[in-house]
Formats: sequence, structure tokens, C-alpha cells
Amino acid sequence: MALLCFAHPCLAQRTTQNVTTQSDDAFGRSVGNDRSGLYSADEVRGFNPVDAGNVRLRGLYVDIVDRVPPRLVDGNTIRVGIAAQRFPFPAPTGLVDFDINQVGSETGLSLQLDTASPVSPGPGGNLELSLPFASKSGGLFLGFGFREARRPEGGSHRGRGIAGTLLLRPAPGAELLLFGGANFTRSEEARATLFPAGTALPPRVRRGLFLGQPWTGRETDGNLVGFAGKWQIGSLRIEAGLFNSARILLWNFSDNLTGVTGSGSTANRIIVAARDNRDKALSGELRLVRDWTAGRINHSFVLSLRGRNKERWFGGGQRIALGPSSAINPDTRPAPAIVTTALDHDVVRQRTYGFAYSGTLPGKAGLDFALSRTDYSKTIDFSAPTSPDIRARDRPLIGNISAWAVPVRGLTLFGGYTRGQEEALIAPDVATNRAEAPPAIRTSQIEAGARFTLSKQLGLVATAFRISKPYYNLDPAFRYREIGSLSNRGIELSLTGQLTPGLVAVAGTLLMDSRIGGDPASLNQIGPRPVGQARRRSVLNIDWRMQQGKGPLSLDLAAESLSARTANIPNTLFAPGRTTLNLGARYRFAVHDKPIMLRLQLQNALNAYAWNVSASGGFTYINPRLLLVQLVADI
Repeated sequence: MALLCFAHPCLAQRTTQNVTTQSDDAFGRSVGNDRSGLYSADEVRGFNPVDAGNVRLRGLYVDIVDRVPPRLVDGNTIRVGIAAQRFPFPAPTGLVDFDINQVGSETGLSLQLDTASPVSPGPGGNLELSLPFASKSGGLFLGFGFREARRPEGGSHRGRGIAGTLLLRPAPGAELLLFGGANFTRSEEARATLFPAGTALPPRVRRGLFLGQPWTGRETDGNLVGFAGKWQIGSLRIEAGLFNSARILLWNFSDNLTGVTGSGSTANRIIVAARDNRDKALSGELRLVRDWTAGRINHSFVLSLRGRNKERWFGGGQRIALGPSSAINPDTRPAPAIVTTALDHDVVRQRTYGFAYSGTLPGKAGLDFALSRTDYSKTIDFSAPTSPDIRARDRPLIGNISAWAVPVRGLTLFGGYTRGQEEALIAPDVATNRAEAPPAIRTSQIEAGARFTLSKQLGLVATAFRISKPYYNLDPAFRYREIGSLSNRGIELSLTGQLTPGLVAVAGTLLMDSRIGGDPASLNQIGPRPVGQARRRSVLNIDWRMQQGKGPLSLDLAAESLSARTANIPNTLFAPGRTTLNLGARYRFAVHDKPIMLRLQLQNALNAYAWNVSASGGFTYINPRLLLVQLVADI
């Protein structure tokens, strides 16, 4: 099974990082600032694994309340389909598994400076230090990052990040990784989000023109601290992790333009302001693992205790209705006196006890099985006496069973069924019950597929799946609630590997049919398809390194194509499809035997203009063409 592994240092030379050449499939991989594949930490098969609570840190369960501090992690891998085989306790909608930076085998210093990030222009960089102990019994990693962002929609913000990890090997077979990281964002003005009035798309807004309010500066602090360790005792192995994730929204704003017409007029501009909203979660997992071989079969058995205590202090904000406005011209209003009220309090307690088994006949077949009992409770105490408090309790039996077999050489067939419990998304700011979090929901997935080995270095994976879960969104009165059931049926294709020496490709396509079902009366004025989901997504990453993969120069390409997406609840508005293209190059050289890499990338090279659509129907445009220049040195 895919379990903890600290034996090999995770901190590689930054000049050698390349997400395309380091991807095993097209399901999703992130390395540094680059990512490849169909999925990301924000979306897997139409759902957000982080919001759903399907996150792992080095394979162990963790509840993340904010994004993982960038300096703390080395990247992430999406575990879905065949990539989740032999991974204990998978989730119906996929997992995102983060790697933690840790000390390398040699003392080293890595420096990165750039002119922009993949998200926004503006100078930034990071500094990382690796200090192994002389006795090879561990070591220290330290990282610092900064960004002075000039955002593509106008406005700016400052970002700072720090991280540190301490690896200890106190005895043979024992390892302990202690870590902590934090991220700080200041003066990030709220971006204007457009909600169309009817069946007409919003007007083409000039990119880079700031349409927001200068007094809506978002200020947030986030941190993640904890430990992960393992201890081999004979044929048994103990694995454990305990993590504390926290976020403080010192100030938070959203800028919602509702009733936007094709000419740019806006019926009402609503600013939602809140302060001192806080989230924190203490979570972790304890495992007892035994691996053994009987005859030709490799066995693995895992006993697991997973749990979390999560608290949220939310609400207490103010909805500021500014009246008619414009979606195409700046409309700056004077800063009002913002009056906040008492916060609402949301508490989740969850304990999950389970076991997992994996049996493998190497090169022939395998079987995975897991079963868990979850004890879940949720309470929401609203500060307003007129709002009834929420009390929810659930004790579902969840688990999975999957198998794979190799009927002929070069062909692997696999399939499985997973039943789980996940968090529903929090109500968006435009909702009348903004920030309210529904109780956990039950989900299920059935999938089957095949992997074809086309050559020693090229593989094709095809998977069909169906995911079922309750559907939460805005009803016609803009209240966020359960309005039906959602079924995502899809087919995904992944082609990955080396085409010729030096030429590597990662290609994937997702075809998905999403349908909302339920009581016809409750679905009145609600269309059959969920908002914001595309029926097709295709990606292609190519990396070509000269001199059959040994030259100093490489060229790369990243393309993404999306079909049209449903853009409102009645399904009467659709955002057109789009295709974007990124072109890049890397040049590697050395100064005094120290490796250096110069990276150039032209993002959205064709300067395509298109719309992003949120699950609640909010429109924002994609980023314009951007040239990123990056210098990386391993000293």
C-alpha cells in the first residue's frame, strides 16, 4: 500500500524540477509553480477535494481549513482511478496528496527570483536552505517566500510565506518529521464578480481595469503545523500524524455585481464585509501496519484511527447594498462605516475507525478492501436569537473494494466501488445565508477502466466512472440549500510517457455528463445540469529537451481546452468554450559548478478572452497574456 515514506529526501535541486517529466499520468500533478494533468487540488471529476475534506499529507489524513503554505509543500499528486489503487481509505471524489519539503542529502541553498507567478504579475521569489546533520540522522529545512502582486483584474497585494521542517532519525527504522508553515496576505482588494441578469453574457470587460473598491482590502493569515512519523518494530510499523491547520480572516470582502446586463449596467452592487472570521482544525491519523508475504502473494493490513476537531467562527459581517453600478467602468464609492456583529460558531467532531487490506500477486492481480465506521457530529450556534441552531449527527459505515488484473501482457483491468462521507461546500457570499456550512453528506462512486502499456515508457489509461452525492446550490431566492441529487458520469483518458528520447508528453481528456435529479417540485426553476461544470476538458503538456534529453535547452507547451459550461441555475445561459496555450523554455547552465536554470514562459500566449464561472454562477474573466521570467539557482 502507498504509505508513509521518508527514507528518500524530498528536497531535490530546484533547477531539475519539471512537472511534465515528473508526471506518471494525466490525472494531476503539481511541482513548484507548474502543474500538469486534468485535475488539481481545486477540482477532481467535477468536485473540490480540499473543500470536501479529501486531503492527505504524506498519505495521512488531514483536515485543511486554508491552502497549504506554499513554502511548506513540494507539490501534490491527485489520486483517482488507477492512481488510487493500493492507496488505503480512498475517497469517492478523489484525493489530493501533498508532499512536505524536507532536508536533502547535502547542504544546499536554493534561490528563485521571478517577474510573475502563474496567477498574477509582480516580482517574487523564495529562498530555501537544506542543512543535513553530519551523522545522517536527519536535518533541517527552512524556506521563505514573497510576492508583490499586481493582479490581472487590477489592484495589488503583498504575500509572505515561511516554513521549516525538522527530520529526525533517532533509531534504525524510526523517523519523525516536524514541520510548520505560514502564509500572510495583505491589501488584496476584492475582485468584482459578475452575476448576469438573464440569458445574455456579461459585456467584454477590459482586463486590468480595476472595477472594485479600494477599501476592500482582504487580510488573512494561515498556518499549518504538525508532525508525521513512522516506527518499524519487527514486522509491524506504526505510522502517525497530528496536524493543526488555522486561518484568520482579519478582514474579508466580496464584491458582487448582480443583475448585470449585456450593456454593462448592474441592478445592484453588494459588498459583503466581515472581520475576525476564524477557522481551525486539529486532525490526524494513527495507523498500525503489517506487511508480509505468503507464497507468491504480498499482503498488507492496516488498522487506522482518524479524527478531527474543527471550529469556525463566521458571519458577523455586513451586506452593503450600493445600488445600481457598472460592470465595465470604475464606480468608486466612499468607504462606509462597517459595523460587524457577533459571530456564529460552527463545531465539527469526527472519529473514524477502520481497517484496510491489500493483497497482490505481483504482475498478475490485486485486491483492495477497506471498511470504516465514522462518528460525526456538527453544531452551529447562530448569534441571532431568531435563527434556530443546527444539530446534526451521523454514524455511517463507509468503505471501498477494488481489484485489478493483468489478463495479457501490457493490459491491466481495474474497477472498484467506494462509499464515503464528505463535507458539503460552504454557502457563497452572494447567498442570503452566506458562509453557512451544511452537515456532512454521503457520497458514492463506481468506476472501471484499463491501462495499456504501449511501450516501456508510454502508457494509456481509460476510465469510466459515476459519482453520486447530494447537490447544494442557490435556489431561486438565493438561499444555499440542498436542492437535489447530483450524478457525474464520465470517461477520462490519460496518455503519458516518453515519445522519443528527450520528448515527453502528458495528455488527457475528460468527458462528463452531470445531471441533477430529485423531487420535481423542489427542482422548480432549476435546470437539469449543475452550474459551472464543463462537459469536456482536454489538456496537453509537452516537454522537448534537446540532444535526446541531455542538452541544456528544453522547450515546453501546455494547452487546455474547455467546452461550454452551464452558467446559471435555470440552464438558460452558457459560457462559451475556450482554449488557452502556454509556451515556455528552460536553459540550464552552471556558474562555478553551481547549477542555474533560466525559465521563460508565455502564459495564455494567444491572449484568449474567456470567462470563468463559479458553482454559484459568478463570472470573472481569465488572465490575459503574461510573460514569466524565472531564475533558479542551487548553490
